[in-house]
Amino acid sequence: MKKTGFHYCWLVLAGIILIRGFAGGGINMTSGLFLAPVAADIGVGIGSLSIYLSITSIVMVLWLPTAGKLINKYDIRIMAVIGAVLQALSFAAMGLMHHVYAWYLLAVPGAMGASILVSLLGPILINRWFTKNAGLMLGIQMAFVGLFGAVLQPFTSVLIAADGWRYSYFIIGGLTFVVVIAAAILLLRNKPEDKGLLPYGAEIEDGGTGAEVKVSNQAAIEISEKEAIHSASFFLLLFFMIAITGVGVFTQHIPTFGGTRGLTIEETGRALAFASVGNAIGSVAIGVICDRIGSLKTCFGIIGLGLITVVGFLISGHSFFIFGLLTFIHGLVTSGIMVLAPILTITFYGKKDYEKIYAKVSMGAPLASIILIPVYGFIYDLTKNYTMVLIGMIVLLLLAAFCIALGWKKRCTSAGCPAFRTK
Repeated sequence: MKKTGFHYCWLVLAGIILIRGFAGGGINMTSGLFLAPVAADIGVGIGSLSIYLSITSIVMVLWLPTAGKLINKYDIRIMAVIGAVLQALSFAAMGLMHHVYAWYLLAVPGAMGASILVSLLGPILINRWFTKNAGLMLGIQMAFVGLFGAVLQPFTSVLIAADGWRYSYFIIGGLTFVVVIAAAILLLRNKPEDKGLLPYGAEIEDGGTGAEVKVSNQAAIEISEKEAIHSASFFLLLFFMIAITGVGVFTQHIPTFGGTRGLTIEETGRALAFASVGNAIGSVAIGVICDRIGSLKTCFGIIGLGLITVVGFLISGHSFFIFGLLTFIHGLVTSGIMVLAPILTITFYGKKDYEKIYAKVSMGAPLASIILIPVYGFIYDLTKNYTMVLIGMIVLLLLAAFCIALGWKKRCTSAGCPAFRTK
C-alpha cells in the first residue's frame, strides 16, 4: 500500500464535518425554531406538533440496527445520498404541509436519514480511516456540529422572521441536501483500501514473510455481531449509554429549571449558550483525553463532572454566575455521550462487525430521550420543581459508573466475550 505526504483521510474528515454540520447542526438543531410559528399557522398546540420529534426518536431506535447493516454492506457514498434524500428532502417537504399529521408521517423518513447522516456516518468513517488519534477526530467532528448549529440557528431565526417558516424549510432542507450530496460524492470514500492507503496511524511491519498491517494502540479483537450482542458487556454498555444520556437530556429542561431559580428568559438563554460552548470544547477535549489516558478513566471523569453538576444544581441559589458555570460543565458532560460511544464499542469488540454493533449501542441515546425527557416534564408538572429529577440523575450517574466498571471487566478479548457469570 502506498504512502503519500498528504493522507486522504483529511478530505474524508472534511466531508464528515460538512455532512454532520448541516444534517445535525442544521436540520436537527433548528427543528425547534419552527415549532411555534408552524403550530400557530396550522392551528394546533406546540405539544401536538412536537409529537413528531418523539416519533423521530422512536423510528431511530427501530431503524439504527438496520442502518448499521446497510452501511456495512454498501458504499458510504450511496448511503449518504440515500440519507440526504430521506432527511433533507423530508425536512424541505414540511414547508408544503398544512396538517399536523403530515409532520408525523414525514418524521419517519426524516429519522431514517438522520440515523445514517447524524448518528452513524461520522463515527464509522473515522474508525475506518483513523487508527491514530481517533478520539480527537471524533471530538473535532462533534465540535463542528455545535459550531454549525451556532451559526445556522440564528440564521434560521432571521429567515423565519423575514420570509416565513415555509420558505425557511425549503432553504434549510435544500441547502443541506446540496451540501450532503456534494460532500459525499467529492470527499467521502468507503475505506482507505479504496485509495490504496492504510488507515492514518497504521504501520507496516515486514517480518520476512510479507507485509503485515499493524494497527497502533489497538488489541487484536475481532468479535462478531452475534457474539457481541449476547455478551454481558453489550447490555452493560447499552445501559451505560441510557444512563449517561439520561443526564445529558436534562439540557431540554434547563430553561424551565432556570425559571425555578428566579432567572429570566434572557439569562437562561445565555446559560444555554454556555452549555453549547462547553459541549464544543468538551467534544475535542474528551477525544484528546481519551487518546491519552484511555476510555475507562475518561468515563469516570465525565461521571465525576456530572455528579458535581447535579449536586451543584441541587444546592445552588439564584446566582446567574453559578448557574451559568454549572450549565457549562453540563455541556462538557453531554459532549462525552457521542464521543465515547464509538470509542467504547471498538475497544470492546474490535472492527470486525463494528458498524452493526455500534448501531445497536447507539440505540441507548434515543431510548433515553424517548423515556426521560417526558418523565422529567411530568415530574415537574406534579411537584413544580426539579428536586426529584436531580436526585434521579444522581442515581443514573451511579448506575453509569457501575455499568461501565463491570462492562470493562466483562469486555471481550481475543479469547471471546465473558458472560455475566463465569464458571
